[in-house]
Amino acid sequence: MSRKRKPASLSDIAAASGYSIATVSRAINHHDSVSAEAQRTIDAVVAKLDYHTTNTLQPPKSTTIAVLIPNLSNPFNSSVLEGIQNAAAAQSLNVALLMVKEADTDIDYYLNMLKDANYCGVIALAALPDNQTAYQLNHEIPVVMCSEYLEDTEMSYVGINDNTAAQKATDYLTKIGRHHIALINATMNHKYAREREAGYKQALQRASLTLDPDVILHINSIRYNLALSKVTDLLRSRTEIDAIFASSDIFAIAALEAARHLGRQVPNDLSVVGFDNTFLATVVSPKLTTIKQPAYEIGHEACEILQEKIARKNAPERHEVLEASLLVREST
Repeated sequence: MSRKRKPASLSDIAAASGYSIATVSRAINHHDSVSAEAQRTIDAVVAKLDYHTTNTLQPPKSTTIAVLIPNLSNPFNSSVLEGIQNAAAAQSLNVALLMVKEADTDIDYYLNMLKDANYCGVIALAALPDNQTAYQLNHEIPVVMCSEYLEDTEMSYVGINDNTAAQKATDYLTKIGRHHIALINATMNHKYAREREAGYKQALQRASLTLDPDVILHINSIRYNLALSKVTDLLRSRTEIDAIFASSDIFAIAALEAARHLGRQVPNDLSVVGFDNTFLATVVSPKLTTIKQPAYEIGHEACEILQEKIARKNAPERHEVLEASLLVREST
């Protein structure tokens, strides 16, 4: 008895045709951006491999979008979710939050998560692992990446330029006379962390300041207690540090408490800049200088792009990079 042959996948079509998954997906959906030669080649491979274009996920019948979120510990996400919710409500769409892991995921992980409920689209606040997985998921259901997005992707996303924003923060610290600036960052598996660290380094180089890898901390979760312990140890051992740039307000507020515990006066002895401009930035003392991300607008725009993709199968992918600004308060 012969085994039933496994149906061809999008990856199989890409491998056999020599084109990327993104191009294959566009060709199957007959986007105008695909060249005539590529369309002919892919069409032939589709026919040869008997690829069925019926999606693994059921055709959308509901009006519910899924929002993939990594955790609820970062208050930045609440403002993004508010923007998504308001944009969804304006189009009579419901919003379902799905808690997802960000490590060791693949296309089957997402398909299995989504298959039991009939969603009409996905907004990913959690980082997707790579472009291949993202393209495959987008082929099954409309997807928009929100805040955290992949480098060199053709898929729709809304976010900021994290590198430029980090340069603004670090440039400001150098201009007010700080020379020993530490960085409190997330781990480098996040695109935003890589870009913010690159921006910090570029600003130090521009100011002719020495880059010291030992004053860069990488913290694997945006949690206050975890950051407090690590920043306290850093400030205790490196008394020359006169400024901290933190890649989240949570980390920055931990730095304020670490300084208080060690008797360091903010901003006289130590300047602190955060990132995100969450509600916490104005309820701490001293009030926090921070990079303002347009969190609500990021969520709102992402949902509007998703609505367009749901309504029109061949809607073009869109890349929206919004402006981030520096808000100077009492901590500097």
